[in-house]
Amino acid sequence: MEAVLSIGSRDDAGKVFWDATGFLVEKQVNDGKSLVVLITNRHVLDGEKSAVIRLKDTQTGKLKELDLPLEDENKNRLYSVHPDPNVDIAAKLIKARVLEEHNLKLSRFDLDEQALASEKFIEKGGDGGALVYMLGFPMGLVEVDTNTPICRMGCVARMDPAEVSKSKRFLLDIQNFPGNSGSPVISMPEAISLVGTNALDKAYLIGIVSGYRPYQEKLLNLQTHRIVEIKSENSGIAVANPVEFIQETVLMELERVFGHDYLKHLQQK
Repeated sequence: MEAVLSIGSRDDAGKVFWDATGFLVEKQVNDGKSLVVLITNRHVLDGEKSAVIRLKDTQTGKLKELDLPLEDENKNRLYSVHPDPNVDIAAKLIKARVLEEHNLKLSRFDLDEQALASEKFIEKGGDGGALVYMLGFPMGLVEVDTNTPICRMGCVARMDPAEVSKSKRFLLDIQNFPGNSGSPVISMPEAISLVGTNALDKAYLIGIVSGYRPYQEKLLNLQTHRIVEIKSENSGIAVANPVEFIQETVLMELERVFGHDYLKHLQQK
């Protein structure tokens, strides 16, 4: 839960408006070292010059705000996004020097040990009905003195390999609201299973929430036979991108920061 962060933006007066969720992941590189990357939705960062996150100060235990620049003086993007329009994922490297200077406490998901791609999730017994957690910060529920996310439980509504291959998404039966954009989806460990089937043995990061499927109702004028109003409501079905696309976006961010040769070296390892 400490790896999940509220994300905000400042107005001209410097006040922060918390309106999204992100989380930290780590990518093992060499000699036991790892790089820390912030993950959220592309639509959360696009169009913003900077973003604000909150982490605990290791000395005082209090929350400290950290401003992250999202573009340089030439308006070049200082983070990476997945090129597929169906993949709503952005990744930004958090430099170790910045964290050390601010004495910030870090928790994160290990992409090599604690993440499960959709194909492996299904192999291990994940399917429609598999229980999951969503951790995030719905708008209006971000308290000043806490960075503990709201945990909601639901289940996989549909994770079909053909749908993942085509749309890069899977569906959740879970209530998500504005502010939950960028929330991690975590599988629930199961102790029992039906005979002949597998049971997930531990919690895994399996995806990231990007939005919800709306239910729309059209109102028709009986005289003109034209649609005069469309009401849209939250259907309770959330849309998420599987974790393999988080991993791809992280590699794109490492290539952006360190260059193609560095990424090639990582892939060889």
